[in-house]
Amino acid sequence: MAKKAHQMIGVSVAILASMIAAHAQQYIPDNEPMGITASINQSQQIYISWSPPATSTNIVGYYLYRTGGLIANTAATYYMDVPPPGIYFYTVAAHDAAGNAFPQSSASPLVTFIMDRTPPSTPADISAIPSSSSTMLSWSPSTDDVGVIGYYIYRNGIKITTPNAITGTSYTDSGLSSGNAYTYSVLAYDAAGNISASPPLIRVTTIYDITPPSVPSGLSATATSPAEIDLVWKPSTDNIQVGGYNVYRDGSLIASVATTSYMDNGVSPQTSYTYSVAAYDTSDNVSLRSVVMQATTSAHDSAAPSVPARIAAMPISSSEVDLSWQPSSDNIAVEGFYVYQDGARIGSTASTTYAVSGLATSTTYQFVVTAYDAAGNVSPPTSAAAKTLSFVPAPGADPTMNGISPSSATIVSPSGLPPATGTVFFTATLSIGMRHNDVKKLQSFLIRKGYLAQDSATGYFGAFTQKAVQKFQCDQGIVCSGSPRTSGWGSVGSRTRKALNALYGTGQ
Repeated sequence: MAKKAHQMIGVSVAILASMIAAHAQQYIPDNEPMGITASINQSQQIYISWSPPATSTNIVGYYLYRTGGLIANTAATYYMDVPPPGIYFYTVAAHDAAGNAFPQSSASPLVTFIMDRTPPSTPADISAIPSSSSTMLSWSPSTDDVGVIGYYIYRNGIKITTPNAITGTSYTDSGLSSGNAYTYSVLAYDAAGNISASPPLIRVTTIYDITPPSVPSGLSATATSPAEIDLVWKPSTDNIQVGGYNVYRDGSLIASVATTSYMDNGVSPQTSYTYSVAAYDTSDNVSLRSVVMQATTSAHDSAAPSVPARIAAMPISSSEVDLSWQPSSDNIAVEGFYVYQDGARIGSTASTTYAVSGLATSTTYQFVVTAYDAAGNVSPPTSAAAKTLSFVPAPGADPTMNGISPSSATIVSPSGLPPATGTVFFTATLSIGMRHNDVKKLQSFLIRKGYLAQDSATGYFGAFTQKAVQKFQCDQGIVCSGSPRTSGWGSVGSRTRKALNALYGTGQ
């Protein structure tokens, strides 16, 4: 019997081959579909596709034939076929609106279709870790003669519906009730729809949780603007897991958050509010509310900062101009300064200096500075013009001296001997924006100590010199924080002059 079946398949293959050859010898007219292919896809279907005829006028659809027999009428240029096991080829013919068929295409390659009827192996080593409201399942992967596509999870005999297929070997079933018992099974399936045998049911009881989290502590409420109050508190603890926090304003719930902070933007200017916070866990147990804190928003801020005063624009090189100005004042606080070059904003800064680089040589630029506050109010502008240099200043040169370097900065006593200990070299208080002989000596010293780049020695106390002074002051233990106005950090006062005078003539 097996021998006879084998002979019949051989005869069938020979017949199919002759039919394909006959089709291949036909002339391909303009209204015949082209490029027909057939192959088995991952879902254990035969996928057939073709290209429309060269001339598609009046064509509204296609007749598809499997080994000479009509199996489908479709408007698409593809089809998925699930025939009985066997060996097949496919042809396709276009047709018009009246159903009249044009010539059939040449035949596709032969396709041997064997239906997959073998299910995957049963998932093994299933384990479950319950919490108060969920269960995490895991198992060993199944095997299949073709390939496992995914897994079905059944809870209490009902398949769990998931947005996406479960392709891994773990799954967390959420939304369960505390202290309840559930049964689970895991089944594997393949592309042909074969499903594995069911493993023994696993029984799980979620943790019975009636203990609420601890009361949140350390609540603070700070009005940061006329329209915002920021809340911060310390985290709560729970016997299982804290799920989040409920935030209450004037006794009413306004938000639930997972973090220990909240920004309340639903407040009005010049208004007082009270706040409290309660923690909840994954079983929806809620703690008592925290102590009540009060905060009052300020009046709406419509006042702009004052105009930045005494703006100076100092050309430092052929491509850089350093800007400096006096601080602005505001009814609440100045947030920073906007810097504009020839009408276009080029940056912002919280300090009162700004270095503009990348400029063209010997070119005049107009600079504008405005102050702004946290409410977005902007001061009137202040402006200054500057022309970049047409040369690169020599070390120690004043950028306004047309490139002529000053005399040597080497200090020599009248006798020609090295200066005596205690000689006073620096006498002036120096700060950003100044030009002074002591600035030249200062920059020479800072270059020698490695705090300042050689090309920054211009005789002008700019932003780079200020940063170098700050580093020197910190290294000498004079001051390491603050501002030139509050702590002297970045300016040369009496303590800094004393350190400079002790080191300048010694070569240290």
